[in-house]
Amino acid sequence: MRILDMVTLAVALAFAAPAALFGVETLLAGDLTGLVFLGFAAGILLFERYVTTPTDVPILAVQKTVDAVAEDPEDDGQ
Repeated sequence: MRILDMVTLAVALAFAAPAALFGVETLLAGDLTGLVFLGFAAGILLFERYVTTPTDVPILAVQKTVDAVAEDPEDDGQ
């Protein structure tokens, strides 16, 4: 995973984790509205993973440039 991808995933998790935790606690208390919060948390993570927003375009351009310029180190056969 690329560094920028990991950072954006961490931010998405920071927003999704409290909603998921609240959803689980609500479900354990016997209220089915906890499913809404679990769905909201899942939606945050799915949106971050599969939807490209206008702010992602410069990041994608930089990643493609870095991939074109930088070479991966070869394995030494070990």
